[in-house]
Amino acid sequence: MIPTPLLRLLRYSLYLAIIGLAFIELIVDAVALGGLNSFDYGGFRISFSAEKGAAGYTMFVTLITLLFIPALTFANVIVNRGVGAAAKLNHIINEVSISAFFTVLWFIAGVVMAVYAGNGDCQGSSLCSKFKAATAFAWFPFFVFLVQTIVLVLIMMRIRGNGGSMQTPAYEVDGAENLPTAAPPIHVDNDPYTHSSKDKNAYYNSNPQVAMPAPA
Repeated sequence: MIPTPLLRLLRYSLYLAIIGLAFIELIVDAVALGGLNSFDYGGFRISFSAEKGAAGYTMFVTLITLLFIPALTFANVIVNRGVGAAAKLNHIINEVSISAFFTVLWFIAGVVMAVYAGNGDCQGSSLCSKFKAATAFAWFPFFVFLVQTIVLVLIMMRIRGNGGSMQTPAYEVDGAENLPTAAPPIHVDNDPYTHSSKDKNAYYNSNPQVAMPAPA
């Protein structure tokens, strides 16, 4: 079993890694798009419409990643600043859903970029190298999101196992282990007739003023 502090550390570390990788992809994808828009071959401008579409989709996924993931990572800080609605982002069911959603988006980005990048040698083509670099970096967020989704599922299972709900914030997984548990009820039986015969004799011997009932 993975210790709870390690799950919390993995959650934050993977979110920070995703933010960093998205920034890198933003740069390399912008360079690739710039190269596609300005490329000409012997005075002839080539449209590269399909490649631009793939790079444009990847840019879109990158931008929404940079919009949502920092807000998700630091939602508790935003809440402390007075934006109470941000607390819903950290509900464990919401975090799992968002992470799974971005995993799919980045998988599609990696596939469509790889389709148009091809697997051949660039043979010194600067544009080809730029596009292949954008393709390679598009896969890194996918793998990190995949691991993050698994970590969040483990956190959700830990929270549920400790009595938490689907609305418990993911960062409170450690606190869920310290939830107070109800003490088992103490049953006090004051009826001497429910005890064993040995207990009955002890009861009447210690209470001589009580007459022992005659057997039926």
